[in-house]
Amino acid sequence: MELRSLHYFSTVAELGSISRAAVALHLTQPSLSRQLAALERELGHELFTRTSRGAQLTPAGRGLHTHLRVVFAEVDRIPEVLRTASESKELVRVGLPPGVPHGWLSAVVRRAQDAIPQADISLHEASSDEQRLMLKDGRLEVGLLHLAPPEHPSERVLIQRIGVALPPGSPLASRRSVRFADLAGLRVMAHANGEVAGEETRLRAASKAAGVTTDWIFRRFSQHSELIAMSSRADAALMTEASATHNMPSWRWVEVKEVDAEGHPLTVETWAATSSGGHPYVQRFIELLRAEGLGSRG
Repeated sequence: MELRSLHYFSTVAELGSISRAAVALHLTQPSLSRQLAALERELGHELFTRTSRGAQLTPAGRGLHTHLRVVFAEVDRIPEVLRTASESKELVRVGLPPGVPHGWLSAVVRRAQDAIPQADISLHEASSDEQRLMLKDGRLEVGLLHLAPPEHPSERVLIQRIGVALPPGSPLASRRSVRFADLAGLRVMAHANGEVAGEETRLRAASKAAGVTTDWIFRRFSQHSELIAMSSRADAALMTEASATHNMPSWRWVEVKEVDAEGHPLTVETWAATSSGGHPYVQRFIELLRAEGLGSRG
């Protein structure tokens, strides 16, 4: 079995058509069909169902396509693995989600270079949900998630206050802090469920508990926050200061002095989750994350 044949299969799976895949791979359609047929014979499974609309994955094909994401990721790691090994170091792959303060993580990486010289920290940007899969597949040693995943050991390493980003000219922009009552009647954008664990549910409940009626706009957003807020005609956007500074530079961030319906401060927590099997330098790196992060506000 050759990686080239697996790459051909993956291209067909992604495009859903042998003819389109042949064009993308600079092959003739008969040549690509022969390659796929040879792969199916070698594996002993039919991978595609050919129809007039294209090529649809069989259950075996779907399983192989999912598995190949891990295989190709590991192949892509080879140059980094070789470089790290040649320097007598261990590679520690760390997930990086949206909304993490750059200053916090860059300080931790600098400290790790001195405290764990045997480790080479490799950062990989991915959402919390993506990182859970990467941890499961062994593509990360540490995932930084905005929730505590029940399937992986995890420790809380960072707490950030939730505040509100306000556009230029907002009458609230001169305030040092705001309450939910100040947002009454305004159109306020916030993270939809799935972006930050339970934020939509918590905000709705907290606003209701405060007796405030707010025109909520729940969206998925990160680097395009300001554009999405402007197109939605939002009067404010709830997020951490780190996210506002990075993604909404022309808006001013103000802390929200409120608690949720259970009396807890409105915050975003970040958890360091680890994959199974352990790693000699992972726990030390997590200790550095916790020492640099807990008690900080961003």
